[in-house]
Amino acid sequence: MKQVLTLKYVVNKGGWATLCIGNITEIVILNISYLHDSLKELAQSAIELKTKDETSVVFMDEPGEHKLILKKKGTSIDYELRWYKDWASWNLTSEDNFEPIISGTTTLPKYINLVRENLIRIWNEEGPEGYKKKWSEHDFPMREYELLKG
Repeated sequence: MKQVLTLKYVVNKGGWATLCIGNITEIVILNISYLHDSLKELAQSAIELKTKDETSVVFMDEPGEHKLILKKKGTSIDYELRWYKDWASWNLTSEDNFEPIISGTTTLPKYINLVRENLIRIWNEEGPEGYKKKWSEHDFPMREYELLKG
Protein backbone atom coordinates (compact mmCIF):
# COMPACT_ATOMS: atom_id res chain seq x y z
CA MET A 1 0.00 0.00 0.00
CA LYS A 2 1.31 3.42 -0.94
CA GLN A 3 2.09 5.60 2.06
CA VAL A 4 1.67 9.34 2.07
CA LEU A 5 3.44 11.83 4.32
CA THR A 6 2.18 15.36 4.87
CA LEU A 7 4.00 18.06 6.83
CA LYS A 8 2.93 21.64 7.47
CA TYR A 9 5.00 23.72 9.87
CA VAL A 10 3.39 27.00 10.98
CA VAL A 11 5.15 29.63 13.08
CA ASN A 12 2.80 31.25 15.59
CA LYS A 13 3.39 34.17 17.95
CA GLY A 14 5.11 34.08 21.32
CA GLY A 15 7.68 31.37 20.59
CA TRP A 16 5.22 28.69 19.52
CA ALA A 17 4.70 26.78 16.30
CA THR A 18 2.51 23.92 15.15
CA LEU A 19 3.26 20.99 12.92
CA CYS A 20 0.54 19.05 11.15
CA ILE A 21 1.97 15.65 10.26
CA GLY A 22 -0.02 12.94 8.59
CA ASN A 23 0.06 9.62 6.84
CA ILE A 24 -2.61 8.00 4.70
CA THR A 25 -4.96 7.33 7.64
CA GLU A 26 -4.43 10.08 10.23
CA ILE A 27 -3.20 13.61 10.91
CA VAL A 28 -1.61 14.76 14.17
CA ILE A 29 -1.11 18.38 15.24
CA LEU A 30 1.90 19.09 17.46
CA ASN A 31 2.60 22.16 19.59
CA ILE A 32 6.24 23.23 19.31
CA SER A 33 8.07 25.44 21.80
CA TYR A 34 10.94 27.82 21.07
CA LEU A 35 13.02 25.89 23.63
CA HIS A 36 14.36 23.79 20.76
CA ASP A 37 15.25 24.95 17.23
CA SER A 38 12.92 22.46 15.56
CA LEU A 39 12.62 24.13 12.15
CA LYS A 40 16.40 24.15 11.77
CA GLU A 41 16.59 20.52 12.89
CA LEU A 42 13.81 19.58 10.43
CA ALA A 43 15.77 21.26 7.62
CA GLN A 44 18.99 19.54 8.72
CA SER A 45 17.24 16.16 8.66
CA ALA A 46 16.39 16.59 4.97
CA ILE A 47 20.00 17.48 4.21
CA GLU A 48 21.42 14.66 6.36
CA LEU A 49 19.28 11.95 4.78
CA LYS A 50 21.07 12.53 1.49
CA THR A 51 24.16 10.94 3.03
CA LYS A 52 23.05 9.29 6.30
CA ASP A 53 20.76 6.32 6.89
CA GLU A 54 19.11 7.65 10.06
CA THR A 55 18.30 10.95 11.72
CA SER A 56 15.68 12.47 13.99
CA VAL A 57 13.92 15.75 14.74
CA VAL A 58 12.81 16.95 18.19
CA PHE A 59 9.64 19.02 18.62
CA MET A 60 9.55 20.23 22.25
CA ASP A 61 6.29 20.98 23.97
CA GLU A 62 5.96 22.24 27.54
CA PRO A 63 6.05 19.65 29.05
CA GLY A 64 7.05 16.71 26.88
CA GLU A 65 8.27 16.38 23.33
CA HIS A 66 7.66 14.60 20.08
CA LYS A 67 10.54 13.02 18.22
CA LEU A 68 10.38 12.13 14.54
CA ILE A 69 12.63 9.15 13.78
CA LEU A 70 13.66 8.82 10.12
CA LYS A 71 15.34 5.69 8.74
CA LYS A 72 16.41 5.53 5.09
CA LYS A 73 16.32 2.29 3.14
CA GLY A 74 17.48 2.95 -0.40
CA THR A 75 15.23 5.72 -1.69
CA SER A 76 12.51 5.02 0.89
CA ILE A 77 12.21 6.45 4.39
CA ASP A 78 10.44 4.76 7.28
CA TYR A 79 9.27 7.34 9.79
CA GLU A 80 7.85 7.14 13.30
CA LEU A 81 6.61 10.00 15.46
CA ARG A 82 7.08 9.32 19.17
CA TRP A 83 5.67 11.14 22.22
CA TYR A 84 7.69 11.52 25.42
CA LYS A 85 5.95 12.82 28.57
CA ASP A 86 9.14 14.69 29.48
CA TRP A 87 12.16 15.95 27.56
CA ALA A 88 14.13 12.90 26.46
CA SER A 89 16.44 15.17 24.47
CA TRP A 90 17.44 16.81 27.78
CA ASN A 91 17.75 13.38 29.48
CA LEU A 92 14.73 14.01 31.73
CA THR A 93 13.22 10.70 30.63
CA SER A 94 14.55 7.59 28.94
CA GLU A 95 14.72 7.41 25.14
CA ASP A 96 12.91 4.06 25.52
CA ASN A 97 9.97 5.58 27.44
CA PHE A 98 7.75 6.75 24.56
CA GLU A 99 4.34 6.27 23.01
CA PRO A 100 4.26 5.71 19.23
CA ILE A 101 1.93 8.25 17.61
CA ILE A 102 2.10 7.90 13.82
CA SER A 103 4.29 6.03 11.36
CA GLY A 104 4.62 5.21 7.70
CA THR A 105 6.87 5.18 4.67
CA THR A 106 7.67 7.85 2.14
CA THR A 107 10.41 8.47 -0.40
CA LEU A 108 13.55 10.49 0.14
CA PRO A 109 12.66 12.98 -2.64
CA LYS A 110 9.15 13.43 -1.18
CA TYR A 111 10.51 14.12 2.32
CA ILE A 112 13.12 16.59 1.07
CA ASN A 113 10.49 18.39 -1.03
CA LEU A 114 8.06 18.63 1.90
CA VAL A 115 10.73 20.20 4.10
CA ARG A 116 11.83 22.51 1.26
CA GLU A 117 8.24 23.63 0.61
CA ASN A 118 7.75 24.48 4.31
CA LEU A 119 10.97 26.51 4.46
CA ILE A 120 10.07 28.44 1.29
CA ARG A 121 6.53 29.13 2.55
CA ILE A 122 7.80 30.33 5.94
CA TRP A 123 10.44 32.49 4.23
CA ASN A 124 7.78 34.01 1.95
CA GLU A 125 5.25 34.56 4.78
CA GLU A 126 7.58 35.75 7.55
CA GLY A 127 11.01 36.62 6.18
CA PRO A 128 13.96 36.33 8.56
CA GLU A 129 12.91 39.35 10.65
CA GLY A 130 9.30 38.22 11.08
CA TYR A 131 10.45 34.69 11.91
CA LYS A 132 12.87 35.95 14.60
CA LYS A 133 10.18 38.21 16.07
CA LYS A 134 7.73 35.30 16.41
CA TRP A 135 10.25 32.60 17.31
CA SER A 136 12.45 34.79 19.57
CA GLU A 137 15.28 32.40 20.53
CA HIS A 138 16.33 31.22 17.09
CA ASP A 139 17.04 32.74 13.70
CA PHE A 140 15.50 31.46 10.49
CA PRO A 141 17.67 28.51 9.30
CA MET A 142 19.16 30.45 6.39
CA ARG A 143 22.05 28.07 5.62
CA GLU A 144 19.72 25.07 5.44
CA TYR A 145 17.18 27.07 3.43
CA GLU A 146 19.85 27.96 0.87
CA LEU A 147 20.98 24.32 0.63
CA LEU A 148 17.43 23.02 0.15
CA LYS A 149 15.64 25.66 -1.89
CA GLY A 150 17.20 24.35 -5.08
